[in-house]
Amino acid sequence: MNEWAKTVKRVYDENKHKEGYKLKDAMHDAKAVYKPVAKKEDVKKSVKKSKKTKKPKGKSAKNKKGKK
Repeated sequence: MNEWAKTVKRVYDENKHKEGYKLKDAMHDAKAVYKPVAKKEDVKKSVKKSKKTKKPKGKSAKNKKGKK
């Protein structure tokens, strides 16, 4: 189970005795106390960029002018 799910479960278990308390309420309340593990910047740095593939060259307007 990931950290977000654990946080939601903990918040729900703490408040389920309240009348009308639902999972969506627990998710809303958990958002205020949840601290993500990694920042977006850290995730971007760790992802390797793939090499761009060359597109096949088609007939362009320049090539058409020279040939008739």
